[in-house]
Amino acid sequence: MARLKTLVPIAPETTVLPEQFRLQAKTDAFLPAKRLMVAVLERALGEYETCAARTDWRGRRQLAEVEAWFASDDTGWPFSFVAICEALGLDVLSVRAGLRVYHAQARRVALRATGGT
Repeated sequence: MARLKTLVPIAPETTVLPEQFRLQAKTDAFLPAKRLMVAVLERALGEYETCAARTDWRGRRQLAEVEAWFASDDTGWPFSFVAICEALGLDVLSVRAGLRVYHAQARRVALRATGGT
């Protein structure tokens, strides 16, 4: 199992900055539901990062599951990707673009580490 051993640079225009996760000082900013949405998004991003460079079948299956969540346009569920982005003020297309860039770079690093082309 190849592990990502180097940092993968992400283009600045597709990076979600830590400041974007800080909730604005509004009356509903620190409601438990919003804190949970941040936690769900952080967990999904962590899963994506962990699985993006894996080449084994289990890693590919886990990556497919988290990619499906990020790709879904469902807004009927409060913890869907689109609903979370809307609630937190994140641009859905920018986050998805950043994930595609990250995945491509992580795969290149993993292939180099395992001697692939």
